[in-house]
Amino acid sequence: MSNFDYQNDDFEALLNEYMPVNEELKPRKKVTGTIASMDRTFAYLEAGEPMTVRVKSDELRNYNEGDTVEVFIVGEDMDEEILIGSRKRVEAEEGFEKLKTALENKTIVTGKITKKINGGYIVEVYHQDGFLPNSLSEIPLKEGENFVGTEVEVLVKEIKDKKKILFSRRDVVNMREMAELETLKLGDVVEAVVTEILDFGLVTKIGNLKGFVHISEVSWKKTENLKSMFKVGEVIKGEIIEIDPKRRNIKLSMKALVRNPWDIASETFAIGDEIPGKVTKLVQYGAFIELLDGVEGLIHISDFAWNKKKVNMNEYVKVGDEVTVKITEFEPNERKLKLGIKQLSKNPWDDANDRYSIGTVLTGKVVETKPFGIFVKVEEGVDVFIHNSDFAWTGNKKYKIGDEVEFKVIELNLDEQKLKGSIKDLTRSPWELAAEKYSVGDVVTKEIKNIQDFGLFIKLEPGVDGFIPSQMASREIIKNLQDKFTPGDMIEAEIIEIDSKKERIKLSAKKLQFDKEKQEQAELLAKYGVSSSEK
Repeated sequence: MSNFDYQNDDFEALLNEYMPVNEELKPRKKVTGTIASMDRTFAYLEAGEPMTVRVKSDELRNYNEGDTVEVFIVGEDMDEEILIGSRKRVEAEEGFEKLKTALENKTIVTGKITKKINGGYIVEVYHQDGFLPNSLSEIPLKEGENFVGTEVEVLVKEIKDKKKILFSRRDVVNMREMAELETLKLGDVVEAVVTEILDFGLVTKIGNLKGFVHISEVSWKKTENLKSMFKVGEVIKGEIIEIDPKRRNIKLSMKALVRNPWDIASETFAIGDEIPGKVTKLVQYGAFIELLDGVEGLIHISDFAWNKKKVNMNEYVKVGDEVTVKITEFEPNERKLKLGIKQLSKNPWDDANDRYSIGTVLTGKVVETKPFGIFVKVEEGVDVFIHNSDFAWTGNKKYKIGDEVEFKVIELNLDEQKLKGSIKDLTRSPWELAAEKYSVGDVVTKEIKNIQDFGLFIKLEPGVDGFIPSQMASREIIKNLQDKFTPGDMIEAEIIEIDSKKERIKLSAKKLQFDKEKQEQAELLAKYGVSSSEK
């Protein structure tokens, strides 16, 4: 481990305190003796005359008086004329040999974390202290103090100068993960514990291995909120779909444990089938309908009704509704399913040419009003538009939603599936009646309706105006018509032109006046032999 700092001051200090380097205190030799007595502080061994050895009692916790034990002579007490022994030094030497063997054989050993220091932990294994760096500890930094006093399994990573021992817990984890990884294969079904819930998937633990379930592998149906479906600590089952030996990660699929519902659908449904479904979602362009768990189809907004008018889907369906739909397009391999509601009934436009031919009189209810006209529903899927100008020949008729109206079809467009109607066409045009009632040469006396610079408009009939050009308003020369005429005045004039195509009737007051003068003159000549101008 090249980046391991063997000169860590804390580590060196701990080792020097535990294993002093004073030459006088170095072990001299091993002796074997029998425990003659033992109190809370010291035990005394008889190791042959005149040798008495004193050992700290806490080093002989597993021994009793009368037991034979081997110790190292580490010094002597000249005042009491006894030798000082250490059982721990013997065990430490034996432990050091065990650690060397463990290093050579890559054997896992068990030790106890005795202290947390800067950069890692001191771990005692076989009475030998070694360093476990944070980077090899597999212990979260924030939880380090909680691990002091606990036992851990480690590998001996490196031994240097008999005193500097490097341990690794990560290598143990890696070994066990690799061992577990070798027992698994693609397609295996395993149990996993959910350890974390993310927006895009589930982090899991499979034994000692890490696993992951992507949100797309949770269910065949669209999944949006994993936190509402799972809890940390929950045990789930999944099929292994990918193994990454390098990272020792496993990808799982929960939906792989059940049959693909689209396969079931391909065996069950066909184009033209009428089946029940549940409305799961409304969007701007249509509604999604679930036919099987994990199989949804779309009713496009254009497939709710046969008419081309924009549909308000809320008038047809709501989320949670059970509806019957017809399959119009089905490609299970591409998970494409189009549905329709209007296809459940006959297309009323198929025989519209016969039923709604121009001139046909129909009745319907107003379903929508606009500033420029109304839409009238004739039957499901068929609406007729009536423009304001086609309400009546005269006046400003108004309609509201729900009113029943009768009208005549005046336009039929099968390509665009459009009908146009007229209410006023149910009666004869005032111009037709006027054309029958009046003829050129008729003399009428009517009210002046409007005065313009170019002439006079008179009320001839309801919905039909007559027009007297300014030069025909009087035999006199009038520069300003308003000086002689006022709206509401009655004027006598003769019809001089009727143009039915342009719906125009022209009259002349001037001609009538001239004709009257001629008649008067003729009458005077006949009676007196003199004209009015000669009197």
